[in-house]
Amino acid sequence: MDTRPTSIADIPAGFIDKENELIYGIQNDELFKLNFMPKGGIRMAETTLKENGYEPDPAVHEIFTKYVTTVNDGIFRAYTSNIRRARHAHTVTGLPDAYSRGRIIGVYARLALYGADYLMQEKVNDWNSIEEIDEETIRLREEINLQYQALQQVVRLGDLYGVDVRKPAMNTKEAIQWVNIAFMAVCRVINGAATSLGRVPIVLDIFAERDLARGTFTESEIQEFVDDFVMKLRTVKFARTKHTTNCTQVTQPSSQLLWLVWVTTVVTVLLRWTTVS
Repeated sequence: MDTRPTSIADIPAGFIDKENELIYGIQNDELFKLNFMPKGGIRMAETTLKENGYEPDPAVHEIFTKYVTTVNDGIFRAYTSNIRRARHAHTVTGLPDAYSRGRIIGVYARLALYGADYLMQEKVNDWNSIEEIDEETIRLREEINLQYQALQQVVRLGDLYGVDVRKPAMNTKEAIQWVNIAFMAVCRVINGAATSLGRVPIVLDIFAERDLARGTFTESEIQEFVDDFVMKLRTVKFARTKHTTNCTQVTQPSSQLLWLVWVTTVVTVLLRWTTVS
């Protein structure tokens, strides 16, 4: 397990078998190396470290208890007294406070369709279009700025793998590669219990149909790109405490729970139902 606080682009590139890979990008710099994610909640993250045989860094502990508001902190501050009582009595379960749990669905195909430069310019336009200054618009400006910074990090992640995601993808291989970079960027920093890839086949199918018609790739080559992509998805794991693992062992034999659903994957005439668990 990694003991560094995780990030999108400050962790080096990792590979499974670089010389034989067609699609690049995994969650950490080593295969199945778990990410340390204190931004969700420092207590849960440090418990996971200890249960995996590592000692938390005192300096990191101080930063995330004194100077940083974690997701866990923010959620608990938003809870009313009644919500806290219901939580304590186990009347309500499945609340998101433990490790910033939630279903995260990103539109990862946008990176392939538009490229990061266009998406970043759109964020600049959104920021500049806000003219009024009040509590709501100040918060919105800050959120847009954070989104812009995140896109910068996605570009840096692509650069680590020698992939220029600033421009739109031009063929099926690039489209799949761009989507993988976007998805792995999220998996590096967001500890979601259900990190859904979404309906990317709708976009990938368009690229594949065009490439087949042009003779850019054969059906067999496109199938290889898809297979490599699915292999990358199967490497995604999140660090969990033993308590969480014990609660989910009945339905999920892996020690790091992840539900990742890719619905009805159709790439031209290649029909497959793919559920990565």
